[in-house]
Amino acid sequence: MTTTTTETLKQEYDRLCDEEDELRAAARKDGWSEWAKERQRAISLRLREILTIPPAGYALPAAASGLIAHAEAHGWLALAQWTSIDFDGDPFVTVQVGRQLADGEMPDARGRKWIYKLTWHSRDCAPGKVRLFGNGHAVTPDSPAGNYAPSVKAIRAVIEQHPAPEAIS
Repeated sequence: MTTTTTETLKQEYDRLCDEEDELRAAARKDGWSEWAKERQRAISLRLREILTIPPAGYALPAAASGLIAHAEAHGWLALAQWTSIDFDGDPFVTVQVGRQLADGEMPDARGRKWIYKLTWHSRDCAPGKVRLFGNGHAVTPDSPAGNYAPSVKAIRAVIEQHPAPEAIS
């Protein structure tokens, strides 16, 4: 499922959203067939891929790409998502890194995961530039209801202190 040379990303995005809506309507009526489930997964994956593509003239900030690389190197999941392709305001990108606790890891913890969510926004920036916006959001085993995220440096330290068990060799 790749973009044809004559179809723009916006057209592909719109077409896939329409197809996803049609699949869901058919599933409400007749249930999910295995083919429909597979097609929906493929559509969802491609829509997520499209949203990882920065708008023309923009790039993922170094702090964000460094955080993603650091998280993935330690077995954490990472996601960078730009504003939707049909968004006509100031572009922004949201980066999330996180992982679940393994069984038996931190048995006294109140929560079961780490999720850090930070946004870089272009509002009041030069064209093509973004800056960290707000405090971000953090869900941790010690604070499962969520709180403000710490600095990128502090998040990297947490990731280093708590690598995913499968990443430890």
